[in-house]
Amino acid sequence: MCWSSCSDLQRKMVSFGCSAFLILFAIVLGTLWPSLSSKLLHDKFVIKNGSVNYQNWIKTPIPMYLEVYLFNWTNPGELHQYPNVKPYFEEVGPYVFHEVHERVNLIWNQNNTVTFNQRRTWHFDPERSKGSLDDTVTNLNVISLNTAYFMRDRSTLVKWPVDLVLEVDGSLVWHDKTVRELLFDGFDDPLLDILKTLNTTVNIPFDKFGWFVNRNLSDTYDGTFTMKTGADSLENVGLLTLWNGASNTEMYRGQCGKVRGTTGELWPVSYSNKTNVTLFASDVCRSITLQYGESMSIYNVQGTKYVANEQVFDNGTEYPEASCWCNSLPEQCPDLKSGVFNASACKYGSPTFVSYPHFYLGDKSYSNSINGMKPNKSKHEFYIALEPHTGIPLDVRAQLQINMLLQPIKGFKMYENVPRLMIPMLWFTQRATLTQELANQAKIALILPELGVYIAIFLGTIGAILVAVFTYISIRKWNTRVPYEELLR
Repeated sequence: MCWSSCSDLQRKMVSFGCSAFLILFAIVLGTLWPSLSSKLLHDKFVIKNGSVNYQNWIKTPIPMYLEVYLFNWTNPGELHQYPNVKPYFEEVGPYVFHEVHERVNLIWNQNNTVTFNQRRTWHFDPERSKGSLDDTVTNLNVISLNTAYFMRDRSTLVKWPVDLVLEVDGSLVWHDKTVRELLFDGFDDPLLDILKTLNTTVNIPFDKFGWFVNRNLSDTYDGTFTMKTGADSLENVGLLTLWNGASNTEMYRGQCGKVRGTTGELWPVSYSNKTNVTLFASDVCRSITLQYGESMSIYNVQGTKYVANEQVFDNGTEYPEASCWCNSLPEQCPDLKSGVFNASACKYGSPTFVSYPHFYLGDKSYSNSINGMKPNKSKHEFYIALEPHTGIPLDVRAQLQINMLLQPIKGFKMYENVPRLMIPMLWFTQRATLTQELANQAKIALILPELGVYIAIFLGTIGAILVAVFTYISIRKWNTRVPYEELLR
């Protein structure tokens, strides 16, 4: 269109038309954008093939690391002198493994859920580690302890031959086991077959002992999960409904047995800043609720830090509502001092107990009964930082310690005169921190709901200014033309 060939009236009509179009477009955009942006965010965050959240979930893009610290018992020969001489444990490590999570065997269900298995892969990272996998560690003999523990209520006649076997093939401690044996490689123990025979109530699924044996590249070790995809509401993204086909683990009483929370990689969108969050940890077959904490920022993405506090590993001693975590008869609860959780129901009946590293936040009696514990908030705090509006994890420090309960067991010479002690075996932390690329994705998602509104305001403002300018010019021209016409009369 040739602007110079148009009449003054035509130019005015075009100018006012363009201005009116900008204003009208701004009104329509501002009105429709909230629903459009909601649709865009839904397509981005819902778990479906091809969505951004799906790609980030099917194989975790954030670099993850498993850092393992083992405890070396330096004076086991002096156990009979307790309490004058306390057991001393020296922390060794960390032994760092690069960790990758993949979701496999997906089944899409009709009720907006997906069922899947989780495959975890670990590769040793010597450059990040402090030590070699060939380092040696001395600590409690878990197989001997479990053999005696499983027989603790049997008759003397049954215990006697097992005690003889323990004296020949067993030992109170394992001396100089390598880190690779204790973690992923495992090692043979002549008592393991006996232990599997004695514990007929559960199926012990390994032929070697190692804290992580049979886990690397396993599709089934963590169990089968069913979670909500968020197709009905983004506030449901990642929430588990079933674990191993059931909504209750049947391992703990009441609310404590329910499968609740997420697996930790996906979180519901639009979390309220002051809402506690819950994750389900298959390692201990239970949910862990983290409390709202302080604000934090990574790559200029603002988030909220959620912290696991004293209540997580209480069984009714300090928090009555936590009494359902007690595994003893109700009249015997609480049966543990706060700070240690009885995970035996999750560990084939073994006297295995979970705490924070170095008994952080636990009753002082645990760390005071032995030497070498140095609980420290900055090093041992369990937390997850989330961007609350998108549910994107910013920083993860999931940290747990595995302990074995050493206690007198009648009928077994090896254990008849030992003190009752919570023995630390190892602790580990899973670390993951947001990358710059994912931070940029989060920023886009955060500004998307307001972006259209800002554009509408900008265009509407330009349109209004143009209308005002064109109106002013037209009025001024009309006022200057009237006196000239009167002079011609």
